Amino acid sequence: MGILDSLGKIFSKSGKDGSPAAGKKAGPAARPGKDDAAPTPKPSSAQDRDEAFHAGPVDEGALGFSITIKDGKITKRKAFRITVDGLAVFIPRLGKTFPVSDISASGLGFRFLKPRIKCGVKIRMDLLINGGREVEGVLCKVMRHEQGVVGCAFTELDRKQEDAVSRIVLEGEKQLAARRNASRKGKPRS
Repeated sequence: MGILDSLGKIFSKSGKDGSPAAGKKAGPAARPGKDDAAPTPKPSSAQDRDEAFHAGPVDEGALGFSITIKDGKITKRKAFRITVDGLAVFIPRLGKTFPVSDISASGLGFRFLKPRIKCGVKIRMDLLINGGREVEGVLCKVMRHEQGVVGCAFTELDRKQEDAVSRIVLEGEKQLAARRNASRKGKPRS
């Protein structure tokens, strides 16, 4: 509860934080002005504190990578992209498997030359690693089809699918770290 208490003190209007409302008492004589906030009653137990603390809407841009311009170019995705060795998608509608060029928490790109796939089309696919099925029935919306790569955003993922995508991204990060360590060990130190 230490973290919740700290957050409660930081964001509380109850006067624990030294704000202007700190010394004021609520009552019939006390009238809040334009800039004054009415003091919140002090919670008496941990359960009351949990019920008294309310968070606002989540700022999705603050949760992940939200850089939109990189080296003068607009990025296509708001999450860190990673390459995973052996990752492919099987699209039942097409009856074929395609190699994945990159994946992130928000979507993936797979290699597909012809015919052109229109933006906005929804595709259901299975994610495979080295031929083994990791997750089935992932629904994606096509965001772009450029230079032989179809960029898709994940939509309507259930908890199992989200967990599988997270595991795949983590596997890609492990592979990247291993490649970096191997390249560092191969280079002589200056």
